[in-house]
Amino acid sequence: MLHTALSPASAYRRIELDAQVEGSDGGGLGRFCLEQAVMTLEKAIAADRRRDLAARADALSRAAGLILALRRGIAPDNPLRPALLTFLGAAAAEIGSAVARFEEGRMRALRDDLHDVLAAAHPH
Repeated sequence: MLHTALSPASAYRRIELDAQVEGSDGGGLGRFCLEQAVMTLEKAIAADRRRDLAARADALSRAAGLILALRRGIAPDNPLRPALLTFLGAAAAEIGSAVARFEEGRMRALRDDLHDVLAAAHPH
Protein backbone atom coordinates (compact mmCIF):
# COMPACT_ATOMS: atom_id res chain seq x y z
CA MET A 1 0.00 0.00 0.00
CA LEU A 2 1.28 3.47 -0.83
CA HIS A 3 1.81 5.92 1.97
CA THR A 4 -0.74 8.72 1.65
CA ALA A 5 1.93 11.41 1.97
CA LEU A 6 3.76 10.12 -1.12
CA SER A 7 3.71 12.83 -3.76
CA PRO A 8 3.19 11.98 -7.43
CA ALA A 9 6.79 13.00 -8.17
CA SER A 10 8.05 10.70 -5.42
CA ALA A 11 5.91 7.86 -6.73
CA TYR A 12 7.28 8.30 -10.26
CA ARG A 13 10.87 8.39 -8.94
CA ARG A 14 10.22 5.20 -6.99
CA ILE A 15 8.77 3.48 -10.06
CA GLU A 16 11.76 4.61 -12.12
CA LEU A 17 14.14 3.27 -9.47
CA ASP A 18 12.32 -0.07 -9.30
CA ALA A 19 12.45 -0.37 -13.11
CA GLN A 20 16.18 0.38 -13.15
CA VAL A 21 16.85 -2.20 -10.44
CA GLU A 22 14.78 -4.88 -12.14
CA GLY A 23 16.44 -4.28 -15.52
CA SER A 24 20.07 -4.14 -14.39
CA ASP A 25 22.78 -6.70 -14.01
CA GLY A 26 25.19 -6.46 -11.06
CA GLY A 27 27.56 -4.00 -12.74
CA GLY A 28 24.77 -1.89 -14.15
CA LEU A 29 23.04 -1.80 -10.81
CA GLY A 30 26.25 -0.73 -9.06
CA ARG A 31 26.78 2.05 -11.59
CA PHE A 32 23.17 3.15 -11.26
CA CYS A 33 23.38 3.25 -7.44
CA LEU A 34 26.62 5.26 -7.55
CA GLU A 35 25.18 7.71 -10.08
CA GLN A 36 22.03 8.11 -8.00
CA ALA A 37 24.03 8.56 -4.79
CA VAL A 38 26.07 11.36 -6.38
CA MET A 39 22.94 13.08 -7.70
CA THR A 40 21.11 12.62 -4.42
CA LEU A 41 23.93 14.21 -2.43
CA GLU A 42 23.80 17.14 -4.86
CA LYS A 43 20.09 17.44 -4.10
CA ALA A 44 20.81 17.41 -0.36
CA ILE A 45 23.36 20.21 -0.80
CA ALA A 46 20.91 22.26 -2.88
CA ALA A 47 18.11 21.68 -0.36
CA ASP A 48 20.36 22.78 2.49
CA ARG A 49 21.19 25.99 0.65
CA ARG A 50 17.46 26.66 0.26
CA ARG A 51 16.99 25.77 3.94
CA ASP A 52 14.50 23.09 2.90
CA LEU A 53 15.06 20.68 5.77
CA ALA A 54 12.45 18.17 4.60
CA ALA A 55 13.98 17.88 1.12
CA ARG A 56 17.46 17.64 2.65
CA ALA A 57 16.34 14.84 4.97
CA ASP A 58 14.66 12.99 2.09
CA ALA A 59 17.80 13.24 -0.03
CA LEU A 60 20.03 12.04 2.79
CA SER A 61 17.68 9.14 3.48
CA ARG A 62 17.73 8.12 -0.16
CA ALA A 63 21.53 8.44 -0.33
CA ALA A 64 21.84 6.22 2.75
CA GLY A 65 19.62 3.61 1.12
CA LEU A 66 21.70 3.67 -2.05
CA ILE A 67 24.91 3.22 -0.08
CA LEU A 68 23.35 0.29 1.78
CA ALA A 69 22.33 -1.28 -1.54
CA LEU A 70 25.88 -0.86 -2.82
CA ARG A 71 27.33 -2.51 0.29
CA ARG A 72 24.95 -5.44 0.01
CA GLY A 73 25.71 -5.86 -3.67
CA ILE A 74 29.47 -6.36 -3.38
CA ALA A 75 30.27 -9.87 -4.56
CA PRO A 76 31.86 -12.08 -1.90
CA ASP A 77 34.69 -12.98 -4.30
CA ASN A 78 35.46 -9.36 -5.25
CA PRO A 79 39.10 -8.75 -4.31
CA LEU A 80 38.23 -5.15 -3.43
CA ARG A 81 35.40 -6.21 -1.11
CA PRO A 82 37.15 -5.31 2.18
CA ALA A 83 38.19 -1.88 0.92
CA LEU A 84 34.76 -1.19 -0.59
CA LEU A 85 32.98 -2.26 2.59
CA THR A 86 35.20 0.08 4.61
CA PHE A 87 34.71 2.97 2.19
CA LEU A 88 30.96 2.52 1.92
CA GLY A 89 30.65 2.07 5.68
CA ALA A 90 32.41 5.38 6.18
CA ALA A 91 30.15 6.96 3.55
CA ALA A 92 27.06 5.68 5.38
CA ALA A 93 28.38 7.05 8.67
CA GLU A 94 29.07 10.43 7.06
CA ILE A 95 25.53 10.58 5.71
CA GLY A 96 24.16 9.56 9.09
CA SER A 97 26.10 12.36 10.77
CA ALA A 98 24.79 14.85 8.22
CA VAL A 99 21.22 14.18 9.30
CA ALA A 100 21.93 15.84 12.65
CA ARG A 101 24.68 18.23 11.60
CA PHE A 102 24.85 19.01 7.90
CA GLU A 103 28.15 20.36 6.66
CA GLU A 104 28.17 21.26 2.99
CA GLY A 105 31.91 20.80 2.58
CA ARG A 106 31.79 17.27 3.94
CA MET A 107 28.88 16.35 1.69
CA ARG A 108 30.68 17.82 -1.33
CA ALA A 109 33.77 15.77 -0.45
CA LEU A 110 31.69 12.61 -0.12
CA ARG A 111 29.90 13.33 -3.39
CA ASP A 112 33.27 13.80 -5.10
CA ASP A 113 34.65 10.58 -3.58
CA LEU A 114 31.64 8.62 -4.83
CA HIS A 115 32.04 10.22 -8.24
CA ASP A 116 35.71 9.17 -8.28
CA VAL A 117 34.74 5.56 -7.46
CA LEU A 118 32.17 5.67 -10.24
CA ALA A 119 34.74 6.98 -12.72
CA ALA A 120 37.31 4.36 -11.69
CA ALA A 121 34.87 1.46 -11.74
CA HIS A 122 33.03 2.46 -14.90
CA PRO A 123 35.31 4.45 -17.23
CA HIS A 124 33.55 5.82 -20.31
